[in-house]
Parts: sequence; structure tokens; C-alpha cells
Amino acid sequence: MRGGRLVALFCLLCLLLSGCSTFGNAGFYALPKRSEKYSELQAAVEAAMGGGEYSAPVSGSNRQAVQQADLDGDGAEEALVFCKLGSSMPLKVLILKRTDDGYRLLTTVDSDGTAFDSVLYAEVDGEPGLELVLSRRIGEQVQQYLSVYTLDDGAAVELLSARCSLYATTDMDGDQHTDLFVLQSNAEGPTAYANLYRWRDGSLQKDAEAGLSMASESVKRVLTGNLANNVPAVFVASAYDESNLITDVFALRHDVFTNVTQNADSGQSSQTVRNYYVYSTDIDNDGVIEMPDTVALTELPNDAGSQGQYRIVWYALDVNGQRTDKMSTYHNYGEGWFLFLPESWCTDSLAVTRVSLGNSQTGTRFSALNGKGVRTELVTIAAFSGENADTLSGTDGFFPLVTRGSIVYAARLGDGVSLTPDELAARFSSIAPDLLPEAE
Repeated sequence: MRGGRLVALFCLLCLLLSGCSTFGNAGFYALPKRSEKYSELQAAVEAAMGGGEYSAPVSGSNRQAVQQADLDGDGAEEALVFCKLGSSMPLKVLILKRTDDGYRLLTTVDSDGTAFDSVLYAEVDGEPGLELVLSRRIGEQVQQYLSVYTLDDGAAVELLSARCSLYATTDMDGDQHTDLFVLQSNAEGPTAYANLYRWRDGSLQKDAEAGLSMASESVKRVLTGNLANNVPAVFVASAYDESNLITDVFALRHDVFTNVTQNADSGQSSQTVRNYYVYSTDIDNDGVIEMPDTVALTELPNDAGSQGQYRIVWYALDVNGQRTDKMSTYHNYGEGWFLFLPESWCTDSLAVTRVSLGNSQTGTRFSALNGKGVRTELVTIAAFSGENADTLSGTDGFFPLVTRGSIVYAARLGDGVSLTPDELAARFSSIAPDLLPEAE
């Protein structure tokens, strides 16, 4: 067991002491080299752990059992060891300080629970050094415990301890300090609620609670970003039912923590998206999070492929919950692409359907339907694959848009469109992971 721990520690410490968390190809395969600093830390960790075992955080971006962060603000990073010991407070964070003689155990954070869930480092109190933000799991419960610690004169001082289902860090009031957004289950009702903890008057203080539309178990995604006018906000998407999402948006309105989308009568957010699992995102990269809505497209007569088609309308909210529509897209999830639609297409006459192109190849056709039922082809887009993909993507009026791996996306312009090939290519994009419709 001791030998296995030493091997694991050796690998972790080589990663930490390299000064980065990713490798190039050459560095990844190179044999790690021992250093004096590594040997000193290894010896100090072994002595401090005693008979314990490593217990690395199981989620988040920091999942190493041994991590480094400058907690006291002196410019030198402390070593943090996440481990478990058999006691009434089994979860331990050992904080070691480098000295002229090596490393020494500075302090220990003791807590109960079955595992560390996540850890991050943030500037919370405005003093030099980063604070330790730590969540831990308690048995099989959905609820976790969130704690924030600061290092004060060599001791770990707890700034916050709260139950939580999920949490996020943000600077909601723009004071350059990290705020804690915390979702909690409601023991007295079917829905959850959110709290915001801000550093004020020398402590982390809780704002008034703000209600969530659904239970915490229904939450699918928590996203931090900006509303219109660059107002910081937190976007919480929850499953409303099997095919709908409901999104709550939390922000400070007149310095009061508020669910800006909540309907006063129903207690739920009015921001729902129908028929798709589509998440809010900054789709146009302007620094504002856009929210999705769906509009049904026209169905063509005797054409089953045109049924159930939608365009997505992306809109921005302001802190008062007022909506401003910004653009529309059509998403083809099966083929992994979407198209920014020209504004002139976004009328009741737009139809989209699947069409056969021959040789078992199909495409997605955008058409305009006039008042007499006559359709005019606007654009047809197809995904060509296989050995002849390059050839097929340049025949029968098609021209390549983009190549992704072995797939060549190509388009054909119809008589009813004035776009050039370059203009269409600029509107074409792959679907990013945060726009996938599947529930997480």
C-alpha cells in the first residue's frame, strides 16, 4: 500500500512542480525527473499523512490529490493534500508551507463527509492570498456542504459553512471580490431556492433568498455571464418535463438579489423553451448571454419531413426581465451544425425539410412558400462523408462550406436567395457542446 501511494504521489507532484496542468506531446511521454523540491515535499506529505489515504476531489476542474495555491499572499504557493483518515472528522486538507529547510505542516482543515466533491481558489475577502472554496459529500444525499476558508497567521479560518445542492462563483456586484451563488433544497416545498453570499463589512453575508422554479434535482446547468448592459447574472436551466427546459436568471436589481424572470403569480420563471433541450449561451460572442425560444416553421403540403421543424430565436434580457430579440438560427442536431438565418427568412413563409439528393444522400432544404403554395428553394445543405465526399461536395451545384474530420459540409444556393457562397459560409457553424439538446 505504501509503495502504491508513493507512485501516485510521485506522478501528482511531478505535474504540480512543472508549473502547468497540461502537457505537450513530447512532455507527456518524457520520463519525470526528481528534484530537490519534489523530494522535500514528498517527505513532508508522507510524514503529515501518517496512515491516511489520498482522497482527491471527484468533480470540478481541480481533481488532483495534491494541489498548490498561494493562500497567504506571499508569492509562494502552499501545498494542499486532500486525504482521508479514520476518525470522526475523516476528510482532511493538509496545508504545507515551504521553508528554507523544506516543507512543514502549517495547518489542517478537518471536516466530516464521505468525499471531497470539488475545490477551487478565489479572492473573496480582499486580503492578499486566495481563499479555499471546498464542497464535500455527505453520504448519498443530494445536499452537500460548502465551506470557504482563509489562511490567517498560519491558521485556516472558516468564513462560510452552508448546505448546498450546487454552487457557482461570480462577481455579481462588481466589487472585484468573488461572490458565492448557492442553490439549496427547500424542505418545506417542491422547489429550491438560491442564496448569494457577498463580502461586506468584514464577513461573508447572505442576501435575501430568491426562489427557483423547480427542485434542485431538476437542475441541468448553471451558467454565469452577463445580461444586457453587462449586468452580471447566473442562469439556471432546469428540466420542466421530458421535452422542455425552464430557465431562472438571478441578478442584483437595485442591489437586491432577485430572480429577474420569476412570475409573481405563478412563482415560476416565464423563460421556457419548447420541444428542445437548448441552453442559454453567448451565441454571438458579444459578452451577453442569449436565451433561446422556439418558433414553429411552416409545414409543406404532403411533406412529412417539414413537420415539427423550428427556428430558434435568441434574445437578451435586461435586469428588469425585458426581452430583446437578437437573431434566429436553425439547428440540425443530427448532423451537428447550425445556420444563422437572414432576417428576411424569419417569416411565416419559411419551411425546412429533408430531401433526397440521390445515391442515398439526403440534405436539409430551406424554402420560401408564397401565398399560392408555391415553394422556392433558398438553400440546401448536406453533410457528405466517405471516400467520395470531396468530389460529391462539389457537384450538382454544391460548393464546400467546411470540413470537419471526415465530413464535408456543402451547400447549394437556390433561385430565391441573394447570398453569396462566402456570406453563407460565414453564417454556418458547428454546434458547440453547450448547445446540445440532450439533458445532462
